[in-house]
Amino acid sequence: MKQRVLTILLAMVMLLAIPTGLSAAKAESQTVFVNGKKVAYAQAPISENGTTLVSAKETIEALGLAFSWDKGNKRIIASSGEMTISIILDEPVAMVNGISVFLGTPAVERNGRTMVPLRLLTDGLGASMGTKGQQISIKTVEPSKSKYYTGLPLQITNSAVKNLGTEKIVVNYKEYYYAAGAVQAYDFTASLNARGKAAFNNATVKPGDNFDSNGTNYIFFGRTIYSIEAGDKETVSKSYRLANQLYSNGGTIEKQMRALYKQKEDEYKKRLKEELKKNNNVPFKIVGHSITKDSYNYPEANIKMVNLTDKAIVSFELSFSTYDVYDDPVKGGYPYTNRFYGRGNDIRVESGEQYTFSWDLSSYYNTSKLKNIQIDKVAFSDGSVWKRK
Repeated sequence: MKQRVLTILLAMVMLLAIPTGLSAAKAESQTVFVNGKKVAYAQAPISENGTTLVSAKETIEALGLAFSWDKGNKRIIASSGEMTISIILDEPVAMVNGISVFLGTPAVERNGRTMVPLRLLTDGLGASMGTKGQQISIKTVEPSKSKYYTGLPLQITNSAVKNLGTEKIVVNYKEYYYAAGAVQAYDFTASLNARGKAAFNNATVKPGDNFDSNGTNYIFFGRTIYSIEAGDKETVSKSYRLANQLYSNGGTIEKQMRALYKQKEDEYKKRLKEELKKNNNVPFKIVGHSITKDSYNYPEANIKMVNLTDKAIVSFELSFSTYDVYDDPVKGGYPYTNRFYGRGNDIRVESGEQYTFSWDLSSYYNTSKLKNIQIDKVAFSDGSVWKRK
């Protein structure tokens, strides 16, 4: 038996898109005014989970920002000079000037319109918001009044930074990760020509994403700009102190991330139980199989399985029937039959992990098809054993 690891699916740390199942209710007769002017909506505001969601384009433009839609990444970018808000559809975390902001309810699509949390926009910009009956009144302020304002000539999204100035600069920024039981900050730099743009380190990683690097498992929390250097002059971001407090051990973002992980873990375990039930309580689920040829042109059986339990699997036994291209049984082995019995020993398949295992079928030379694959026994790391009845 040869073991091949193809992929590891850890739903709780990959932050799977989990439908909330929340009902969306139209905010009856609700109107939004920005600086005394009513916002004209094609799609009326809605309420989900106690959060008011508004059509993104009309609201963002009414607040004085430029709206752009990145279809490939399902991302909204609202920007005006040195203030930028990045929102990804269905993601629980947005970014304001590159700093992670947790959302009670993510942006969603309704009737062909992208709806975003109104509070994210107003808080991000430092605007004031008041409600009287069904009327919401917003009053904008200068960008420098926002707690996320950097005071630097930069446009900062969730993935890149752009120099808005006319001279070459070096951007110093920090990325925050959770590893080995603590939040860790790492320093990076980007050199930008006038009006130049550069992608951040780990630009495609979203807050909450999990990845391995040099044998260490990391969870990405977010990033912030520390300073820019132009010639001999260094200017520190006005929002750096706030960001560093938010990301630090025991800070708001760490607490919110833990809460998010707990929610995702609970959802994950619930889904795993549902999948286990659908699989007739068989711990290993067969999710795919194929026949390939080795270097000697002998057939190999490749079977992909996922552990549907909350315990680690350390050994298993399975069986399947072998057939040729004409759908005739291929007999081999001992006893001489077309039923193959295989085993996986000295393995460790954690909860939710998906592995592909391979078996040499040289004794079943003409095999081109597998049928009736079934798991017969499973041994767990806690010493317990499951057997097919």
